[in-house]
Amino acid sequence: MRLKLLLSLLLGSSFYAATAQEALELANPLQIPIHLSGNFGELRGTHFHAGLDIKTQQRIGLPVYAPADGYVSRLKVSTWGYGKALYIDHANGQTTVYGHLNEYAGDIADLVLQRHYAEKSFEIEMFFKRNQVPVKKGQIIAYTGNTGGSGGPHLHYEVRDTKSQNIINPLKEGYDKLVTDNIPPTVNNLFVYPISEQAVANSSGDPLLLDYTTEADGTLVAPTVKAKGKIGFGIDIIDKANFNANKNGVYSLETYINGQRTFSYRFDTFSFSESGTVNALIDYQRYVKTRTKVQKLFIERPYKLSVLKYNQTKGIIDVQPGESYTYKIVLCDFHGNQRTVVIPIEYSPMSASLPRTPEQGEFKINADRDYIFERGFASISIPASTFYHDLAIDISADNQVLKVGEPVVAFKKKMTVSFDTTDMTIENPAKTFIGRIDDKGRKDFYKTYKKGSKYTIYTKSFGEYQLMVDDTAPRIYNESFPEGKWLSNEKQISFMVSDDLSGIATIEGSINGKWILLDYDHKTKKIIHQFSDGVVVSGQNEVEIRVTDRMDNVAVFTTHFFRK
Repeated sequence: MRLKLLLSLLLGSSFYAATAQEALELANPLQIPIHLSGNFGELRGTHFHAGLDIKTQQRIGLPVYAPADGYVSRLKVSTWGYGKALYIDHANGQTTVYGHLNEYAGDIADLVLQRHYAEKSFEIEMFFKRNQVPVKKGQIIAYTGNTGGSGGPHLHYEVRDTKSQNIINPLKEGYDKLVTDNIPPTVNNLFVYPISEQAVANSSGDPLLLDYTTEADGTLVAPTVKAKGKIGFGIDIIDKANFNANKNGVYSLETYINGQRTFSYRFDTFSFSESGTVNALIDYQRYVKTRTKVQKLFIERPYKLSVLKYNQTKGIIDVQPGESYTYKIVLCDFHGNQRTVVIPIEYSPMSASLPRTPEQGEFKINADRDYIFERGFASISIPASTFYHDLAIDISADNQVLKVGEPVVAFKKKMTVSFDTTDMTIENPAKTFIGRIDDKGRKDFYKTYKKGSKYTIYTKSFGEYQLMVDDTAPRIYNESFPEGKWLSNEKQISFMVSDDLSGIATIEGSINGKWILLDYDHKTKKIIHQFSDGVVVSGQNEVEIRVTDRMDNVAVFTTHFFRK
């Protein structure tokens, strides 16, 4: 018996080792030429991109193949985020992730459909034990789509360390060989930033756009910056590849002062917990106002981002009398294509003809401290380390409207906003919430917690807050068939749903009193039921659709159709 057990263990170990060796070679998950609409580490609006966005020829429904042996460890269907997603664990300790899928394939699809109906929910999440749902290299596991937060048909593809769940650049796992790229990164804009209070650069106390020329070898050279005090630089950059017009992110960046490296990053791997620090890396105020992502190549207040490396200067140049400097930026994509920027710097005692814009705000906030502000009916609680830097804000509370700061500040944590409604007339408390008016006059819903007359929300944005009322039910409209129609040759029915303020919370449907799966895409506002689920019957089918918004307003739509 012991001999058999030992033999079994040895055979199992050999199999695992062989599987691990095979799993090191990840194949193309689509079996079409790889063109990227987004790459690893790319700067997105709220995060660093965690994988590769692979183009699917503007189509939905391309087969997705397992790139190596493994087993399905997780499945998730969500209205937002990755939409329909699938996770495969491989024997080498890596997990591959597939997002924005249109549907799953084979036995995997059957498992998902069963769970939908077991939980009576469109949004589901499933976890599996090792080899409970095995897959082989080249097996079709799903089909590409545009679900969740996707802006167009593509496959979001990730490689993760299974144990830590840190994200790994897929180009490091051999996918660089599937992408043709001999185009160096492109510089769109270059800025100099006076940092210290008395700093001046080219007669300006505020950040200033720099000109540059292109040398024969492609090097960009800026005119000499005349400066004094502590300054830094910012850059707006993109990278492109052959056969691809998409403006992607840059793999690595290094800066040098007189040949000494001062600041750098390289996107090989990072953790999801670091992703929000994209708003510390960029000039966030400029981004909010212009949608331009200027990366700051210096650190005023340290923040945790593992891809960043810097020396004691933190990328800041302290321009001293009689000194001159050569500042160099080296940009590189994963394929080794480089772009170099050279900026000469000389000390100048000049005064600022464009003085530094003074920081506006009655209340000075030290980012390392807690604060509680009381203004009339409103209170604001700000925990320490909510912000990436010190700042000043104004706060006012008049006519039941709270104005706190300007929405140009990046948050690390949420602050608490509370309204004391004791002296307010609230006609419909159950439908009343605290909302925000954005800079375009649109209303943002916030989940509001109520305790007596106290209304509270948690938010990561400054701006204008006030009480709002949503007592209007969602809409259900544009059904795909007229009532009473025969649908014997149809494969599905669909409806449109929308809500004008708080947003849709739940969607439920039934046919002849039995729960049905309604596939919901928030982008198109469409819900679809597939007849292949097996709920419809021959003859008359009674349909009920019930949609509830986040303030518990309910819309109900009933109809019927016939089917042979």
